Amino acid sequence: MPNMYAEVNYESLALFGKFGGAMLGLLLLVWLIAVLTPKAAKLIDRLAGKPPKERPERVQDNIKPEEYEVHSFFEDVPLKKQGG
Repeated sequence: MPNMYAEVNYESLALFGKFGGAMLGLLLLVWLIAVLTPKAAKLIDRLAGKPPKERPERVQDNIKPEEYEVHSFFEDVPLKKQGG
C-alpha cells in the first residue's frame, strides 16, 4: 500500500517564508515612506519659516452655460457664435 501522505519540504517552506517576509517588509517600507513624507515636508516648511498653505477659495457659480456647451464629435460647430 503506497504512502498517502506527502512529506513537507521544510527547506522550500523556509525559503518561501523568507521571500514572503521580505516582500511584506518592502511593502511596509513603501507605505511608511508614503505616510511620513508629507508630515516631514510640513515639519521642514514650519522650521524654514514658511507660512502654512491656505485652503483654496471656492469657485463662484457665475459660469455662463453657453460657454461650456457639449457637442458631439460629428456635429458641425462654427468657430464663432453667430448672433441671433
